[in-house]
Amino acid sequence: MDDWKAGFRAELRAIEIATGEAAASQLPDLLRRLHRHQAGLGGNPLVTLYRRWRIRSLARAVADARWHAEQGRAARLGGLEPRS
Repeated sequence: MDDWKAGFRAELRAIEIATGEAAASQLPDLLRRLHRHQAGLGGNPLVTLYRRWRIRSLARAVADARWHAEQGRAARLGGLEPRS
């Protein structure tokens, strides 16, 4: 039973590390897109509504990517924290 649990924990750790690396690689592009949309506010009201929605969406994606990158770093160091 303990072998199965140890193998499962090792597999979860590997998944967290891979997810963290993928999120860290996407983070610069997400930040660039977020800043571009933030800089373009104003002008046509319909476009402004879209950009505000997009800014909120990208801000959530950036927060998730940062969290996953941090979890990947923690997994590499041997500890994992539950998501709150």
